[in-house]
Amino acid sequence: MGKSKYESLPTSTARSTSPELQERFKRDIRFNPPPPSPWKRVALLLFVVVLFYFALKMRLSKEEPQIIYADRYSKEHKYRPAASPVITERLEDGRIRLRGAL
Repeated sequence: MGKSKYESLPTSTARSTSPELQERFKRDIRFNPPPPSPWKRVALLLFVVVLFYFALKMRLSKEEPQIIYADRYSKEHKYRPAASPVITERLEDGRIRLRGAL
């Protein structure tokens, strides 16, 4: 592999654009989008506030599930509680049934 000599890139930021190009740039909607209307801004803020309200409401209304059955050891591993698995079942009415070592 031959050594190639390093050449620095030009660093000048001055651009030579004509006034016609600058005017076309200002008129092009892709580069200068119109600001959203005030009612759209209000609707967006209202939407965000409603989302925060529902998020807080759901977080604060978190209820602990009612546990109806808890057996310390399973019948299979009665004398080896460390080997006894914990089995949880969620019942249709939202309660939780626990089986196994706790």
